[in-house]
Amino acid sequence: MRHCGRSLVVRGMNNIRPATRPPLASFASSLLPFVLIGVLTAAVGELQFSVFIRGDWANLYGSMFVNALYLTGAFVVTRLLFRALPRRAAFIISVALAAVCGLMVEWFLIGNSPWGNPSANQLGMAAYWACLVIVPLIVIDPDPHLRPLIRTIVVYSLIYTSFAVLGQWLLPTADWRFAYHIWLVVLGYLGLIVLCMVGYNRVQRAVPVSISSTG
Repeated sequence: MRHCGRSLVVRGMNNIRPATRPPLASFASSLLPFVLIGVLTAAVGELQFSVFIRGDWANLYGSMFVNALYLTGAFVVTRLLFRALPRRAAFIISVALAAVCGLMVEWFLIGNSPWGNPSANQLGMAAYWACLVIVPLIVIDPDPHLRPLIRTIVVYSLIYTSFAVLGQWLLPTADWRFAYHIWLVVLGYLGLIVLCMVGYNRVQRAVPVSISSTG
């Protein structure tokens, strides 16, 4: 009887499977899609500024590389936030941090500070950097309730890209194209971050979750 009981215990222990993947494997499998989606989120705006306006492909590639590095750091920070805080709080803090840190990059590394380049649209730049982090954060989230929001983001992005390409082809002068692309980036990324924030918070109100990690 003792031997039989021990066998049953051992057999039961052998049938136990880990509920989640090892932390390192989960981290690695989520990092790459997060960075790729973030780079793609910024790619259309970068294409407009670097190529459509300036004809500078090298600047486009350099910007995408810098964005990838920025996103790697953002991924680590957002993972920590979502592990430590309720989802809605972590999301709001992620939006604020992405916007503020992005503005710091613009001000002190690129030269688009209010005192260095008064014509730069600070709200548009903040929205751009927030989208860079928040869009991949939503897309890689496994919560099935976010799928309608993800589809809406994809449709929005396709429409935005179509407007960017059509404007480049159809507008007759460089001055018109310059103004068009500047304001399309500002309004487009502002619209995208509002869409993400409203949609995400609506989902969290409908399906409250206390603490969870993404990816």
